[in-house]
Amino acid sequence: MTDFFKKHTLITGTLLLTVTGFATRILGFFYRIFLSRTIGAEGLGIFNMVHPIYGICFALCAGSIQTAISRFVAANVQKGKQIFRTGLVISLGLGTALAALIVRFSVPIAHYILMEDRCASLLPFLAVSVPFSAVHACINGYYYGIQKTKIPAMAQIMEQIVRMAAVFLIADILVESGREITVELAVIGHLIGELTACFFSVFCFCFFTPSSSEGRTAFFTAFCSTAPSLMTLALPLMGNRLVLNILSSAEAIWIPGSLVSFGLSSAEAFSVYGVLTGMAMPAGVK
Repeated sequence: MTDFFKKHTLITGTLLLTVTGFATRILGFFYRIFLSRTIGAEGLGIFNMVHPIYGICFALCAGSIQTAISRFVAANVQKGKQIFRTGLVISLGLGTALAALIVRFSVPIAHYILMEDRCASLLPFLAVSVPFSAVHACINGYYYGIQKTKIPAMAQIMEQIVRMAAVFLIADILVESGREITVELAVIGHLIGELTACFFSVFCFCFFTPSSSEGRTAFFTAFCSTAPSLMTLALPLMGNRLVLNILSSAEAIWIPGSLVSFGLSSAEAFSVYGVLTGMAMPAGVK
């Protein structure tokens, strides 16, 4: 049986990622229950309203580039690190620019786009996590391409566990000090999780990445030769992910607004939305 899994790395990787995804979903389900009892249904609704902004940024700078890196590395393992470096520069550059824009315009975004001023203080935390997510996604793409899924799987589990532990600890400290627990707790937990996954992935990439036989090439030359084909594949995926996340953001804005239009107060509308998206939907099967 062991020899079978060693020979069929695709099956092994698929099973590992499936089990990891299922485990993180279970952990995330209990995490949402804890959040609902600490920041309340209204706070959970506000968090779930602002989170699609992060999804849009991730779609633009990380998700599609991760897939493109994986595809090109799998097709040419000898140039894997060259492809990874090219994708990383593009992804990190886009992620940093998007983070700066969100931090700079957090108040207008909250007021004119999300139509909820309380989101303004949450956006900078999500924005800071974007570049770290970009680095983590590119490293994952490289490991997927060389069919080494253990490190992405471990990073995923570690991200969820550290996020939960940090939020539990911060909440306990706030309770003991008599301070109010607000929705900022959820975005701080998100940032800590992304930092953990990023630093763990970077550490593994620096110290446990298999050596490659690719020759030395000037970075600028390698970048210019690799970037066009990489982005040719990434752009359609980016467009698809972007549309889906924009629709998700529109839904997050439209549902609470519609509930207010039909007579609920703002607090009641966000509470209903928090129950729907933070409690009911995670319990279902997507």
